[in-house]
Amino acid sequence: PNMPRQNIVQRRANGGSSSTALPITNNDVESSGKRTRHRRRKLDPYDRNSLIRWVIFIVISMAAAAFLWKPIMSLFGLKVTQSASSPGHDNRRRREQDSTSTSSRKKWMAWPKPHSMGGPLSKFSDLTYALQNSDLLALYFAASWCPMSTPVSLALDGAFGKNDVLLTHEGGARKTLSVVYVSSDKTPQEYYGYIHDRNWMAIPFESSQRSDIKRHFSTCAHRELEELGIDRKHEIPTIIVIDTRSQGIITTEGAECMT
Repeated sequence: PNMPRQNIVQRRANGGSSSTALPITNNDVESSGKRTRHRRRKLDPYDRNSLIRWVIFIVISMAAAAFLWKPIMSLFGLKVTQSASSPGHDNRRRREQDSTSTSSRKKWMAWPKPHSMGGPLSKFSDLTYALQNSDLLALYFAASWCPMSTPVSLALDGAFGKNDVLLTHEGGARKTLSVVYVSSDKTPQEYYGYIHDRNWMAIPFESSQRSDIKRHFSTCAHRELEELGIDRKHEIPTIIVIDTRSQGIITTEGAECMT
């Protein structure tokens, strides 16, 4: 409120007696009001020169920028990317890794392992390598002493002796064909002499699975019938071609096709 434009007299009471009046001018009162208003301005948080006001302004501006960042970037057609350390980025990277891992598992399962699929040949561990690493498996039932086996063996050598499609024990990439020799040789010397310098794989002569495979396919030499105790369906030489994926027989006349 405006002060009246007149002198103001201050009186002091002391023991009921009056004292000498101390005159206060209008200039003194106005100066006192200015000092009071100046002190109030220093404490006012909304004053333009106040540090508190600038801090509040900066905080509100940062919050507004964070809230409106994506809409503004989308308005100008710019792509908003997340920080590599943000939770969203970590989750997306984890999903991509899971997707890659799943794709790798599906690709591996496209050529199933015999023991995992429980196929009819899964019981023959000597055939596992050929089944897992080739598209076609040719079981070659023959013997070094059998004259009818000689032209078939020579035909196999001519067709696949140096061919990259043939799987060997040396390993490497998956191949189209593997030839596995199921011997009816009489002695180990005949067996090893016959497969020497050939790219075929072979069931070990000492392995009991050599006889088990003959029983499974009912294929053997005439001299082995009594020992194996089977009703023979195929004599030697015979080539049985098998699809390694289904482990089903494609043909039992592979030897005829080679000669």
